[in-house]
Amino acid sequence: MTDRAFRVVIVGAGVSGLFMAEELKRAKIDFSVYEKANEVGGTWRDNTYPGLYVDVLSRQYEFPFQPNYDWSRTYAPAPEIQSYIVKVADDRGLRKYIRFNTEIVEARFIDNLWHIKTADGKTDIADVFICASGFLHKPVFPDIEGRECFSGPAFHSCHWDHDVSFEGKRWGVIGGGASGIQITEALAYEDCEVTQFIRRAQWIHIRENPYTVWWERILLRLPFAYQLRQNFLWKFINKADRWRLEPGPAREAMEEEFKKPLAAIKDPELRRKLTPEYPLGGTRIAKSDQDYYAAVQQSNVHIETGQIARILPGGVELADGSVVELDVLVYATGFDAHAYMRPIKTYGLGGITIDELWKDSIFSYRGVALPGFPNLFMLYGPFSPVNNVPVPLGLEQEIAYILRLIEMARERQAAVVPTQEATERFVARMQSALPQTVFYGNKNWYSDKTGTPVLWPFDQEEHKTLLADMAAEDLEFIPLAPAE
Repeated sequence: MTDRAFRVVIVGAGVSGLFMAEELKRAKIDFSVYEKANEVGGTWRDNTYPGLYVDVLSRQYEFPFQPNYDWSRTYAPAPEIQSYIVKVADDRGLRKYIRFNTEIVEARFIDNLWHIKTADGKTDIADVFICASGFLHKPVFPDIEGRECFSGPAFHSCHWDHDVSFEGKRWGVIGGGASGIQITEALAYEDCEVTQFIRRAQWIHIRENPYTVWWERILLRLPFAYQLRQNFLWKFINKADRWRLEPGPAREAMEEEFKKPLAAIKDPELRRKLTPEYPLGGTRIAKSDQDYYAAVQQSNVHIETGQIARILPGGVELADGSVVELDVLVYATGFDAHAYMRPIKTYGLGGITIDELWKDSIFSYRGVALPGFPNLFMLYGPFSPVNNVPVPLGLEQEIAYILRLIEMARERQAAVVPTQEATERFVARMQSALPQTVFYGNKNWYSDKTGTPVLWPFDQEEHKTLLADMAAEDLEFIPLAPAE
């Protein structure tokens, strides 16, 4: 195979897919992006529910190659994030590489090439297959009796029905995580009744979200000011999040700080319902921009913690036999965070599938590669820094590493794959560090079916150091057949 024919296929045109596309474009590598929807944006395109804001500082959520000086607030609302992503695709000329409304259903590694099949029956061939499908794209619904019989509008939070009006309706929100909290506090200030059904109380960051001021937007345009600001943010976050990774006084102090807003709940029974019974950080901390604790004390808001027995045509029946009558039902029940590239049927060496590889546990090599799957790379795969490194920074480090792997493969005219032994060493290192973190030992969406969180358990500097080391001894290179 000649170098001229070398080609990459990316699945997904969200934040990670566009980032990868821009870097491949700069490297002058031939590529295509397959996107099953009709627009870029991924989770920011799909999730349009009321009350949704980015959960990190807006300035942490920027591509390093395209600063945005004009965020309206410290934590930008979702439509603003989506508009920024669309602008990046337009400004960078990435749309011409994207095949919209085209879903990949199968990828097979045959004769040292990736053979791609789409839902419309078409095929493609690539040297490298990059999975940028994200980890929050497959919605999960609860296994509750009668779920199909509800007579009113019912939908998952990622498929919000904007044709349903708020006024005069009795809304039910099933779920106590980030989306359930944001939706409930948004509905609290509409002309409707809202009942939130939660299984357990969540830790919530009640944060201020001021509008940005004009002089700050101007200041960031001065020479070097933007990069100095970003460097400060990265260092601040690296230091501020140490409590998540190491036990000690800082972790205990942080938990006490998070308990303080609960004192504003006047009703002791409601305060009890909303007080977490597990350590801070054991699940992803929900963010509140409109003060959730104030919202739930509105007379039109109700919190139910009893087990749901079944869903009825006109509402929800609890385990004690009581019925909550509803007109609209929202499932704020999250996503299968371990789907990754699935449901794409992906076959590696010897026909092994992703499902077979992960049948006992979820794992990866350095968060980006898998043994048995040459020239397949993931962005934010298992053991990536989902919760303790800002997404653009983590992506920058992963993409730079993947590009070096591609360069090594091209130089050797080979397909590259991590060895099983190297993968096992990497996973063992992750698992040995995880018990020190707040993620370990708690029921959360970070953990696979074995109860192991598949997260990066170190800080951002350690992640950068790891991916700067190519560790060629961890890799196998499968020679390509000579070009015809």
